[in-house]
Amino acid sequence: MAKDVTTYTLKQALAAKVEDHIEIAVEAEDGTKFKIRATADQLDALTGDLETILDADDADAE
Repeated sequence: MAKDVTTYTLKQALAAKVEDHIEIAVEAEDGTKFKIRATADQLDALTGDLETILDADDADAE
């Protein structure tokens, strides 16, 4: 990852459909708040990545 990337610990996240995209409102534990705009295709790809990670974690736990 690039050196100029800031890492935040998630406190909460909420998602909503807004017109032709999806917005994810994020709050970090330090109080930083921001929104992420994404298309359905982008979120489908992200969901696939997360499922792969979680499935691997489940397999490791067995």
